[in-house]
Amino acid sequence: MTLIMSLRPPFKLPGKPSYYYEIDRKRRSLKTADKTEAMRLFNAIRREYLAGRVTQITGDCNKSLGEFIDEYTAWAEHAQLKATYKANRLALDKLVAEEGRAVRLDRITLKAIDKLIATGRKNKNSTNTINCYIRHLKSVFNKPVEWGDLKANPFRGAKQLPKEVRPPAYIPQKNVGTFLSGIEGRSLKLLISAYLATGRRRCELLNLQWEDVDLKGRRYFVRKSKTHLARWYPASKDFLAVLKAVGPKKSGPVFAAGHPDTVSKRVKAELKKAGFGGLRLHDLRHSFAVLFIQAEGGLRTLQELLGHTQYQTTEIYAHVADDHLNEAVNKVKLGPILNLIK
Repeated sequence: MTLIMSLRPPFKLPGKPSYYYEIDRKRRSLKTADKTEAMRLFNAIRREYLAGRVTQITGDCNKSLGEFIDEYTAWAEHAQLKATYKANRLALDKLVAEEGRAVRLDRITLKAIDKLIATGRKNKNSTNTINCYIRHLKSVFNKPVEWGDLKANPFRGAKQLPKEVRPPAYIPQKNVGTFLSGIEGRSLKLLISAYLATGRRRCELLNLQWEDVDLKGRRYFVRKSKTHLARWYPASKDFLAVLKAVGPKKSGPVFAAGHPDTVSKRVKAELKKAGFGGLRLHDLRHSFAVLFIQAEGGLRTLQELLGHTQYQTTEIYAHVADDHLNEAVNKVKLGPILNLIK
């Protein structure tokens, strides 16, 4: 028996605000009450349907990528950390750009990742940026598996691109004082000093609360989304000086500096003004690490101070340690003994 495939244009149901459509006698919501938007979505589905990419719904998954994204967004924007949700949605937007909203979830394969990589290379995205998209897509697509829409994560086997290993950029010790003195605005100067004095990541300081600061104990607490990674860190003399200059309070944020992206732009502008145009806020973390190594600190200790879960991450500073060893080895001077081999 031949099954007749069909599409029914957008329509409304009594008491329902959203528009619906039918595909092969299966009613589905367009999840919008706007007629123009409903027609736009329907026409996109129709094009996929006529191209053979939307077939009679007989498989294990009846949900389109667009429908999943709508459901995921409604859940994630309240359930996930803002930064995580933002990164996940950006990765999903990149996937939609390659596959379209109408494609069925069970039709998505690793080919989508290959297309995303090709587009990223064409747009001159960095390897780290492309890997970030891949990593977040792999994470997001665990949800349709958990929710019973898919039997397996289509991106489970996706491999990230080989990382571009570059020496960390940093501010040399001799330039730190000049850089800090040239910063306009006391609050920004204190914040940048705090980054250089702690090596913390951007949001670790922006999220720091006075409740997490123990001035008497000379320590501060960094909270993480994964509780086993949250921990106390010792506060250096420089960081304690910054905290006291900011003005100890009983509660609230230590650094009320605004949106993280705005902070990054302001720091970038100050670095450029000081002649470090190639550096960014994260390079203040690198600067702390390099200065620590140059002050004869060890890599294992640095791993603890930076909060790296894996030692391999800290090894990017190994070349700095090697340079330091090259200088240190010359501290052993044989003196008169050299006369014996002349």
